[in-house]
Amino acid sequence: MAPMPITLDNLIGFVRSLHPEGGPLEHLSDAVVTAQELNDQADALIGHFVDQARVSGASWSQIGGAMGVTKQAAQKRFTAKDEPLLPEAKAFNRFTPRALVAVAAAARLAAEGGGEAVDVSHLAAATLLDAAGIAARAVTRLGVGADRAQDALGVGRPTAGPDPDPAELRGLDYTAACREAFGQALKAALRLGHTYIGTEHLLIGTVSGDGPVRHALQALGLRAELVEDAVKVEIADAVLQQRRQAG
Repeated sequence: MAPMPITLDNLIGFVRSLHPEGGPLEHLSDAVVTAQELNDQADALIGHFVDQARVSGASWSQIGGAMGVTKQAAQKRFTAKDEPLLPEAKAFNRFTPRALVAVAAAARLAAEGGGEAVDVSHLAAATLLDAAGIAARAVTRLGVGADRAQDALGVGRPTAGPDPDPAELRGLDYTAACREAFGQALKAALRLGHTYIGTEHLLIGTVSGDGPVRHALQALGLRAELVEDAVKVEIADAVLQQRRQAG
């Protein structure tokens, strides 16, 4: 293995530089804080490559094997950070209005299908409800119409409804796959440097997990990495149009 980019000597020097005139106990306190920050960075480093592995199609079993842990341990470690986005927490507060409408539409699809829980398939279809949304535009850019993608999911086509209240959405039941998609959506937003969750992030989330939804959309050419690239282009185009209008 190549030499580590950060050596112990460098770390010791960094800690001493925080309080050059400090005594051993003060240095010890600084070392504890520095070590915690390094632990956080280490988790973020591993998490980054876990995300890359997930986007490439690796299963949790494969990821766990690469990490030297069980599938369950890997999944628990790198999905626990998504809890603030899950329905039982103060979820959906950072969702855009269009994304909230999509989640509500997914719930209606689930109810129409006779199911009690909102599944990732319902969510994927609902992200494409609004043709003006970034998710639908990204799919169109990749040469797949929203209707075609929805038909491939096999859960019907979503319909628009009244503007939902985030509190109402928190009270719904979501499958484990749908909850994972919410978590992947959050990670996508963080990768893109966004402080909100839009339909584009939800779409990326639905194609990032294991299962029939990912396979159905991949069969149409909607692989996670291509969807994310198309989303970036659509966002850049939207920003450019806004600047032109403002100018």
